[in-house]
Parts: sequence; structure tokens; C-alpha cells
Amino acid sequence: MKIVHIITSLGDGGAEHTLFKICKYDTKNEHTVISLRGPGKYSLPLRKMGIRVYFLNMSFYSFFKFLILIKLLRFLKPDIVQTWLVHADFIGSIAAKLVGIKNIIWNIRYSNLEYKKAKLLTIFLIRLLSKLSYFVPKLIVIVSKKAKKIYESEGYVKKKLRFIPNGYDLKLLKPKDIEKKKFKKKISKQLPIIGNVARYDPKKDHLNLIKALSLIRSKKIDFLCFFSGSKVNQNNSKLTSEIKKLKLEKNIILIGQNDNILQIMNGIDLYVQSSSYGEGFPNVVAESMACGTPCVVTDVGDASLIVGKSGWVVPPNDPNKLAKAIEIALKEIKTRRWNKRCNLARLRIKINFDISKMIKSYNELWYQVYNKKN
Repeated sequence: MKIVHIITSLGDGGAEHTLFKICKYDTKNEHTVISLRGPGKYSLPLRKMGIRVYFLNMSFYSFFKFLILIKLLRFLKPDIVQTWLVHADFIGSIAAKLVGIKNIIWNIRYSNLEYKKAKLLTIFLIRLLSKLSYFVPKLIVIVSKKAKKIYESEGYVKKKLRFIPNGYDLKLLKPKDIEKKKFKKKISKQLPIIGNVARYDPKKDHLNLIKALSLIRSKKIDFLCFFSGSKVNQNNSKLTSEIKKLKLEKNIILIGQNDNILQIMNGIDLYVQSSSYGEGFPNVVAESMACGTPCVVTDVGDASLIVGKSGWVVPPNDPNKLAKAIEIALKEIKTRRWNKRCNLARLRIKINFDISKMIKSYNELWYQVYNKKN
């Protein structure tokens, strides 16, 4: 089958990463990607794999670029159009309908709707798409079980929603002593190492974690915490001022964007996800567990579903409970119980979220839509 994916952008995000993995690991179908915006992180990797990628450099209100999208879909003649993220679900599926394409699948990644924090256009589109869900898409992919309940309550057609969690290549993501040693070389002291990988964004709530770390430090517990992600560096005045204010300069290291996720997840002892809202199915949690690194997470999106009993789950926006869970984890490091926990974390990803399961689920979805009488 010829499948055309229309996505808002190809930047550094969970939806973009999942689309990249679908194109990489699905060998049964022909994939083409259209980005409504310009090139991003996954543009070159996709092209290196032989995937055709088109960029529209489009603003939401650009009628001329919308006409180009229609013309492009006529030229590509896909069997299925799969759209990703709210803006692409709306623009991409309307364009596909105008071309006469009936096999349309939406892919919803946004969860934990916070109307006070979400943009007005996003709220408007979500409500509009709930009405269009009766007529436009054949099926709707939801990446999070919690999101499934949310979108049902928002009015999306319940029978069209399909939960497909993200999948991970455990041949690549695995415990590696070489990567662990490379990371540990950067550290002079033998201390427990905590990690957090997230772009700087209010929903990631870095300040929640910093406050929790301050509470732990006040108990004379020593540690190092590496913060990695876009705009998470010494140039970020909000982060650096908070770290200085709480006297954590010796405990927190801001390393900015680092794409060597394998080295980070092997190098740290404990991964902490401190998000306050907006998560769907957080990849970094599963990636750390695949490398045998246990997690402390806030109960946002499907973080608790990923972790299960292999780690700790606490409420969002509560630095006291986050600190308590991290403290318990730090005291367990280097014990026999900790080794079992590390093995359990990887096993949980292997059983529930292997890449082959995700690809199989998408193939079943595509063939169901393709073979259904229009």
C-alpha cells in the first residue's frame, strides 16, 4: 500500500519520532511524508532511508500552500492518508477529502487537556475535529489510554478510536557497559546519578524537579542530576537562577540537547519524569527502562502504564511527594533489590512495548481501513 503521512512538523517530538520508526521498521508498505512546516530533526534521517519527504513551509492560514497540498496529494495518489497531530488532522484530512481520498486515519498524540494552558486555536480545532470525527476519518489512533478516555468525553466517535502504544527497538536500546563507562568518565565523584531528558517547556515542569532535589539535598543526601534537552543549558536564566537560589550548583548539571540517548540512559542510575500536563506516551520513560534504568514519574499521560510496578508514580505538581519517591529510589541503588528492579524495567518494555508489536498494530489498522468497503 502507498501511505502518505501528513504531520505538522518533523522537529524533536514524540509524534515525529514514532513516524520515523514506522517508516524505518515497516517494510510491507511504501511511505511518503509531508511536513506542513519546514525541515526538522527527522528530515535528513528519513531521506537517508529513501523516504520521500516534502515540506510546505505552511502557516495555518495559507490558502496558497493548502492548494499545493491538494495538488501534491493528487500527484501521490495514496491508498491511505494518515495525519499526525491536531493541525495536520484538520488541514491534511480536509485536503485529502477534497482530492477524493476516503481512507483517512487521524493520529492523536495530545493528552491531558488543560484548557487554561492550551492555545485557543488548539482548543477550537479539538472541538471542531470531534464533530468531524463522525464523517472524515475511518479510524483514529490514540497513543495513550488516558487520552482515549479524554477524547471520548470530548465527543470523538468512540468506536473509531484505536489505542496503539509506542514501540521500541530493544536491539538498540539495551544495557551497555561501554556507554555507562563513557558517561561515568565525566564525573569525578562516585555519586548516585539522576537524569531528566526533556525540552524546556512549562508542561515538562523542570522547576518541580529542582524543588524536589532541593528537599532531598536538605537531608544531606548527595547526588548529581543531569538535565538534558533543548534550551536546557546555562543560557536558560530561569533554570540557572532557580538552581542558584536553592544552592544546587554542585548537584545539577545542565547539558543541553544530547541525541545520544543510549549513553545517557545507561550512564544514569535513575530517570525522573516531572511533567505537570500534556504528556501522551512519554518515550524517554520507556527508553530508560529498555536500558535497565528504573524511573520515578509523575502521573501524567501513560507514564504510570509504562512504569507499572518497576518504578514509582507520584502526583504532578507535588515536589514533596516527588522528593520522597526519589529519596526511596536513591537508598535502594546498589542493593540486590535494585538489580531486580533494573531487570524488571527492561522486561516490562520487552513484553509490552517492543517495536514489532507497534508495527503489527499499524499494519492491521491500515489493512482494515484499506479492505473496508467505501
